[in-house]
Amino acid sequence: MTETDERTAKTGHGETMAKVIRLPFADAEPEVSDTTTVDEPSAPAARVDVTKPAPVEGTVITAAEWELGEDAEGDAPWIHPALRTPEGRTARRAYVQRQARRRVRRWAARQWTPRGIIPTTIRGGVRVQRWVRGIEGQNADAAKQRAEMLALEAARAARRAQFALLQRDAKKKAADVAQQESSMALVQATAALSRARGKFFQRAAAAYLPMAGIDIAGFVFMDGLIGLGAGVVVNLTVLARVGRRPDMSPEQLEELERTEAGLPDRFEMGMTPRAFEAMLHEALTKEIGIAVHSLQIRPRNWGFEIVVVLKNQTPEKLSANLDLLEACLPGVRTNSALLQQSAQARNECVLRIPGDDPWKAVPELPYRAPKSVTTHELHEAQFGADMSGRPLALPGKRTSVAYIGKSRSGKSTMLRARLDVLTATSDRIIVGIDLGSYGSGFGPYRKCMSAVARTPKEARVVLEWALAVGMGRPKLFDRLGMGLNWESSAERPGITIVIDEFPALVMAAKSETFADPEEGEEKPLRLDELVKQINQTSLKSDVGVEIASQGVTRDRVGANMWLAELPVQVMCACDKDDIVQIAGGGAMAQGWRPDRLLPAMGDAVNDASVAYVMAGGDYCEPIPYRACITSEDEANRRATERAEAGMCELDKASDAFAPGVVLPNPGGGDPWEGDEDDHQEEAPPVLLQAIRSIYRSLGDPSGLTEDELFDALHDVQPDTWDLERFASGDSRMTKGAVLALVLDKVLAPRGEKWAKESYRPKGAKSTVKGYRLRDLKGLVGEGSGG
Repeated sequence: MTETDERTAKTGHGETMAKVIRLPFADAEPEVSDTTTVDEPSAPAARVDVTKPAPVEGTVITAAEWELGEDAEGDAPWIHPALRTPEGRTARRAYVQRQARRRVRRWAARQWTPRGIIPTTIRGGVRVQRWVRGIEGQNADAAKQRAEMLALEAARAARRAQFALLQRDAKKKAADVAQQESSMALVQATAALSRARGKFFQRAAAAYLPMAGIDIAGFVFMDGLIGLGAGVVVNLTVLARVGRRPDMSPEQLEELERTEAGLPDRFEMGMTPRAFEAMLHEALTKEIGIAVHSLQIRPRNWGFEIVVVLKNQTPEKLSANLDLLEACLPGVRTNSALLQQSAQARNECVLRIPGDDPWKAVPELPYRAPKSVTTHELHEAQFGADMSGRPLALPGKRTSVAYIGKSRSGKSTMLRARLDVLTATSDRIIVGIDLGSYGSGFGPYRKCMSAVARTPKEARVVLEWALAVGMGRPKLFDRLGMGLNWESSAERPGITIVIDEFPALVMAAKSETFADPEEGEEKPLRLDELVKQINQTSLKSDVGVEIASQGVTRDRVGANMWLAELPVQVMCACDKDDIVQIAGGGAMAQGWRPDRLLPAMGDAVNDASVAYVMAGGDYCEPIPYRACITSEDEANRRATERAEAGMCELDKASDAFAPGVVLPNPGGGDPWEGDEDDHQEEAPPVLLQAIRSIYRSLGDPSGLTEDELFDALHDVQPDTWDLERFASGDSRMTKGAVLALVLDKVLAPRGEKWAKESYRPKGAKSTVKGYRLRDLKGLVGEGSGG
């Protein structure tokens, strides 16, 4: 035996080695090679006798070498490297302990439900007893009750027949029939009881004998009472297993499963999306009655965003029941749920449930260097953000903007954030009008504004100047090669008039008085009409307005309903009438709900400076935004820096349309400038001084009639108060008419009036009508007493 044969015999695997059968030539006989490789396939091979074992050469591979060996590290469960550290193991131990405590608390809470140990065991015993009794027992009980009922009825029939006076024979016959039926029912009941008794004993033996056997075996073989107790525990476990499923309706089972699953009953920011989805789905479908096709929960850092797909419904019903939805989600802040109609599908909407601090993503007002923004970049200059941090930036090129909101809704805060952008432009002249708060609504930014109008007279100067420039610039379009619109640049800046407290300007316009115009001279436009003219005629000249108002309804702005038609609307907390006026009747159903925003109250900010924005295609969805803010010191520093850098100057070509106009309070002006003149008492007219001297010479009577006062004036100034001077042709005026005309001419420019009132002359018993001394003292500044 060769060395190869010896190795093969020792390993016992010689039978497993393959032999290569090779056909070197087509006409040659098959040959068997005893080697694993052949170097020259064309060489003829020597013939071998296949009946004799041939030696096999090569490397023998044992079966053990084919199998994988043990890998102590690879076969072990994978452990995260962080858990191999002491801190990781401590954290893992704390997590396991916390989970264990949760399971214990859940198990303890489960015992008070129908799936607790005691209710389950009792229910199992009842079910076993019901099985032992079986259908036969129920039938036997029914037959017994029927026999007892018929026996009682037979006794009553026999008693009626015994004491019957009428139809005695019929009642005896009925008593006999009842007796027969009772006897028959008794026989049936006896037979049913007999059959049920046998079945009962059989099932009782099958059910209770094993339990008794377990108790006896435990008592005998496990040290007396301890074994008996163990047997009782085993029997109770079996009964609990039998009664594990409670007898409840599907609704009760669902409520039980919610309780056992530990679903929260209160909205919290830390809850899981699945738990919140269960709460929301139950509130929408059961409480509000909305058919929901699907819900997609998107957790955000400010709360939850939910894509709701309704089933054959529009979001109108959900929008009208947002208050009820908040009531069905305990823990949700009042008036915080937001709805947005999706632009993708009519039956799809986005519901937002914010937490306690939903505006964490709103950044501080970005810093902008002086003259670092152009008019073409205003639509990218951020001054607000939504809850997810998406920026808010409004266009300012040939565009007017309206800021609408109640008092304390944050309009001025939004306006100041916008002014932070506007005053950083290099090609715009920013002019402010604030008649309601004397310019304080603009804050520190009035320092870097080209003009600030704080009184009606100053407002008229600014508006007439802007209107003249806006209406004159179209004459320059062709000369300057601008085409159809004014293109603002640093050399030819645009103009933006920012008006705060627009209702105050409307009231000032109503109270404005003008002297009778001379023949052929037109009466000046009112202030609010000037603003309207600027918006309608001057936008092509890039002279626009940005107006903040407390509303757009007639009781707020009078006839200026055009305010709701401006292309950009920023709606802070406002009334439903304002929403309908601005966005239309169906806007609230689509999610435009600024009426749900809460204005600031005291030190509570609430939803101040939060607004819904409508501005073309970029802002066409009902998403609330909040203004970015900065500290008062930082705003003051920015305003000072921009004022020092200089403000834009009107180009000479445009300035020629309003020559010689000096804008009031450039750079904000001194807030106390002119106050002494304003508060200094103006000297009363000479006519009132003369009348006061007449009253004083007459001993200050309570009043004078119109004839008495005219005669007294005629005595003092005969030529001036001659009736012939007031005659026109043949018509002559009375003394009272002349006196009323002259007083009106003198007092009307001052905004005053001296009307005739009733007074009682000294020593008279009745009152007369005339001009009272009491009213005269008020006109000349002596007080109202007298």
